[in-house]
Amino acid sequence: MRRTWVFLAGTFVFAALRAVSYANAGGGGGAPSGGRVDQGAYERAQKAQGLYQKGVEAGDKGDFTGAIGFFRDALKLEPDNPDALNMLAHAQRKTGRIDEALENYKKALQLRPDFAEAREYLGEAYLQAALREMDILRSYGPAGREQLEDLQQALRQAADQARAGK
Repeated sequence: MRRTWVFLAGTFVFAALRAVSYANAGGGGGAPSGGRVDQGAYERAQKAQGLYQKGVEAGDKGDFTGAIGFFRDALKLEPDNPDALNMLAHAQRKTGRIDEALENYKKALQLRPDFAEAREYLGEAYLQAALREMDILRSYGPAGREQLEDLQQALRQAADQARAGK
């Protein structure tokens, strides 16, 4: 629920700032409406907000595949929305699309470097990727045993460092 309200407030502020920037641009090629608020931008932001909300609701119900569609549609309207990128990545990760998720978490963090939730989810995605690599190494049988043990050791060391607060 917290994500929903944060996104709603952020989307409203983003749409308002965009509208103000259009209005401040005057008629000098910046605002086709002669300095008035760009109603189209506001409507796109509202529609993106609704799609985002539907994606969150789908994810809350465990329908991560459906959530992906809603988040992608929201991003078609607002491609630089870090909240939608973060939640798209979250849904991708939950459906096993780890590489896509990693890319989208990074995009969200480029847009908002201090985005704590995206930072956490990115770390979880890296852990999930490490576990995936362990499964692949296991499938190699004896040929991957040494590398599997090395990766397991690296994960144990990382867990020890995390417990020690390093």
